[in-house]
Amino acid sequence: MNRVAIFAHYDKKNIIDDYVIFYIQELKKIANEVIFVSCCDLSKEELDKLDCYKIAQKHEEYDFGSYKRGFDFAEKKKLLNNCDELIFANDSCYGPFKSLEKIFNQMSVKDCDFWGLTKNRIGFKMLKNGKVKDIYCPHIQSYFFVLRPQIFNSEVFKNFINSIEYQKNKNDVILKYEIGLTKTLENAGFKSDFAIKDFYKSNNPIVFKWRKLYEKTDFPFVKCSVLRLKNYLHTTAEGWQDLFTQEQIELIEKNLKYTSRLKSMRHNAPKVLKEFVMEIIPKGTSKRAAIMRKLLEFCPIFID
Repeated sequence: MNRVAIFAHYDKKNIIDDYVIFYIQELKKIANEVIFVSCCDLSKEELDKLDCYKIAQKHEEYDFGSYKRGFDFAEKKKLLNNCDELIFANDSCYGPFKSLEKIFNQMSVKDCDFWGLTKNRIGFKMLKNGKVKDIYCPHIQSYFFVLRPQIFNSEVFKNFINSIEYQKNKNDVILKYEIGLTKTLENAGFKSDFAIKDFYKSNNPIVFKWRKLYEKTDFPFVKCSVLRLKNYLHTTAEGWQDLFTQEQIELIEKNLKYTSRLKSMRHNAPKVLKEFVMEIIPKGTSKRAAIMRKLLEFCPIFID
């Protein structure tokens, strides 16, 4: 089967980290061509680390902006002419530490037009006061998804991906592009599916059920944000090393040295504690909860 993969990259130090190199190498086992697209200014020395198509073009359109540029490149190079599956993936996961080929073989017999590794039942909408409200909105998650020719050759998809532009924040990106992609394609009559159905009833299992997902299924990744402690209010990364080989641990820890939130959390302990306590105090209308939240808000050690 002929596959092309588009990989979106960002690194605050303008480097291609070893875990990304590993990911690309694993993608090349299932894809005939890989297009690496970075929104960073990468040196030739960094780009030479990879043996694939490479684009390094600074932009502020997040991963979907890189997906757009990679798709445009693939079309111009005519890489999609005989392509059976077009893979979109990004660097938000460590891995894959299990077989991607096994998953692709399982999905090859599925009657669908596009599929992802996972599907999230919960989406959200923005309220007029600027707050976010969770809603039931199943969608294929955009860190890893696959399109078949009937989609990537369609005007529906081309119009969608060419419409991608700068958004002010990540929530808008998720609403318009991650959730928006599934809505757009399904509204056009295309059928979706997803590979890892365990824990689907949980909200965003790749974060909230990440350990069980990795231990008990064929899911080959762990989200970087979990191990970088960016989801510390919702899950714990304690003992994560028990799940991986020494080589895998070293690969992850090398990246965590400059991406983990642990260092900043140590310097901002009062702020972190405030976030945690505010999260667990009931958000109801009880007078006691309101008083507790107000006291915490104005407590001297917690004032920003």
